[in-house]
Amino acid sequence: MQSNTTSITTIKQEVRLQEWTAQIEAQQASGLTIREWCKENGIKPNTYYNRLRKVREQYMEKSPT
Repeated sequence: MQSNTTSITTIKQEVRLQEWTAQIEAQQASGLTIREWCKENGIKPNTYYNRLRKVREQYMEKSPT
């Protein structure tokens, strides 16, 4: 059962990171400042920056060194 729980958790994390990546890409494509985009999308700027940091960390882990 532990293995199943671990894989579900991993899948949830991957989905969350994909959603955050999509949000970051949408903000960058919008032409709005981060503060303006966050206000329009109901996300606090601190939350956006935390998500950006986590997406960057994940990218760095997966990129070849």
